Amino acid sequence: MKNKDSLHVSRRRFLAQLGGLTVAGMLGPSLLTPRSARAADAVAPGAATKEGILTGSHWGAIRATVVDGRFVAAKPFEQDKYPSKMIAGLPDHVHNAARIRYPMVRVDWMRKGHQSDTSQRGDNRFVRVSWDEALDLFYQELERVQKTYGPSALLTASGWQSTGMFHNASGMLARAIALHGNSISTGGTIRPARRRLILPRVVGSMEVYEQQTSWPLVYRTVKRLCYGVLIW
Repeated sequence: MKNKDSLHVSRRRFLAQLGGLTVAGMLGPSLLTPRSARAADAVAPGAATKEGILTGSHWGAIRATVVDGRFVAAKPFEQDKYPSKMIAGLPDHVHNAARIRYPMVRVDWMRKGHQSDTSQRGDNRFVRVSWDEALDLFYQELERVQKTYGPSALLTASGWQSTGMFHNASGMLARAIALHGNSISTGGTIRPARRRLILPRVVGSMEVYEQQTSWPLVYRTVKRLCYGVLIW
C-alpha cells in the first residue's frame, strides 16, 4: 500500500532538520556540559551559588554540584519540605557506565537491513557507526516503511524516561519521525489516559476529571464490574 498521507521530505532536508535536533539535544541545558562555567551560565543569573547550581529534575528542584565539568553531587532545594530520596542518585543517572553514548547498530541488521534474523534481537553484537551513517540508516528505513505500509505502520512511542528533559529519547524520536511524515502517536498521561478510555464505557462517565457516578448507584445497577484488573 502506498502512503498517500505522509509528508514527502527529501533526504537532504530531513537530515538538515534532524541535524539541528541532534545538536540541540547535545547542547541543550544539561549537567553533561563539558565545563562547570558553561553549566553556571546555562542557569538564571544568581542561581549558581556556593550551595550549587539550582536546577530541576523529575523528582523536584535540586542544587547540583559540578566539578571540572562532572556532575558529582545533588541535594534537595532548601525550600523543598518533602524532598525525594531519589535525588541523591541523579549523578549516577547522568554518568552511568551503561548509558549508550554513540550510535550503535545490530550486526545482522547492518548486513541485511529489515531482512535480518529478528530472533537474534537481544543476543547479538552491536557495532558503532558514525552519526552520518546512523542518520542515513534511519532515513532509509522511514522511507521504506512509509512507502510500503504507510504511516499506520509507524508508532511514535518510547519509554517515558525522565519527563521534562529536552533531549530525552522519546521526545527526540517523536520530533524526528514528525519531520519525515505522519505516524501513530500516543496521547494523555501514563495513568489517567487509560481511565479516560475505559471508564466512560464501563460506568458512563470519565471519573478522572468530572463528577463521578456514585458507587452506590453503580452497585445497584451494574451486574458485573471488573475495575482493578482492567485499569491496573
